[in-house]
Amino acid sequence: MVPSKYFQQLLKCLDDPQPHSVKKAQHWRAPILTSSATKVTYRFFELNQVKTALQKQDTLSLKEQVLWSGDKEVTDNLTHIDPRDALIAAKNKARGQAPRDKITCRSHIVVGYGEGRATRELDLIWWLNLYNSVSLGKLCIRIYVSRVDMS
Repeated sequence: MVPSKYFQQLLKCLDDPQPHSVKKAQHWRAPILTSSATKVTYRFFELNQVKTALQKQDTLSLKEQVLWSGDKEVTDNLTHIDPRDALIAAKNKARGQAPRDKITCRSHIVVGYGEGRATRELDLIWWLNLYNSVSLGKLCIRIYVSRVDMS
């Protein structure tokens, strides 16, 4: 549940964009939900625009790239490794002596014009009247996360 004032402030920081689509959606009705709600989608093709708006607040943080070891986030950035160290690590891996915090996957947000599709977009979806309370709504952020396996 997100207060309407928060979403209005976010739209103001995004220079009041025009909605991409407005739809009426039916769903299962829980005690605090209405039987149908208005779904408003705002579409962005520039990540920097949304990133700048999110930096003005302290509730959400946006990480464009994240390194993973299994299901745990790895904070060390090992992309600039010395070639000799990489060779030693490859030999150790071949001998079964790989470190436990080895990076197995790298994920990053893709927004804009990319390979495979004409566009990749970031959608802000606001469920306007989903809850019986007028001052609350549901905010969803839909993005495409590219994932590269390193194992």
